[in-house]
Order: sequence, then structure tokens, then C-alpha cells
Amino acid sequence: MHKTFRTYWIDNRDINDPAVLGDIADDLGIDKAALLAAIQDPAIKDKLKTVVEESVARGVFGAPFFFVDGEPFWGHDRLPQIERWLERGPF
Repeated sequence: MHKTFRTYWIDNRDINDPAVLGDIADDLGIDKAALLAAIQDPAIKDKLKTVVEESVARGVFGAPFFFVDGEPFWGHDRLPQIERWLERGPF
């Protein structure tokens, strides 16, 4: 996930482009051909649609977005808060 976010926000590359996803897969040691085939699989596309609908219903509105013990955290700048929560519990 970190590599994908970095590719999008730091490197300013289009992560909707299969070639870019293939580059990410290569960098991570993931089978590029298998990944590119999987993202065209109708069952996987349907699962993605379901998960997105469920996320929106839970109140997710951006990325990165995390729930920890039911508490929502949105944005990269919240990662230190998540780490603290996981180490010491709620604020």
C-alpha cells in the first residue's frame, strides 16, 4: 500500500494505468502478469465494488483511512496517532 500511495502522491504517476501497476508489482516482487490478469477478473471487480460500497456506508471518505477499535483515522498525518493508540490505547 505504501508503495502505491508513494507512486501516486510523491511520484505523481497514474495508478489507474496498468503499466504503472505493473511497475509497482515488479518493485515489490509481485508476479506482474498475475496481478494484471487479476485486476481484469469480473469476480475481483465485483468484490472491489462491494468493499467500496461498504466503506462509504461506514463513513470512509478518503485515503488513507483506517479504523482502529471502531475509531476512524483519515490521512497520512494521522499515522503517528494510530501508532500511539495501538501502543497505549485510546486518547
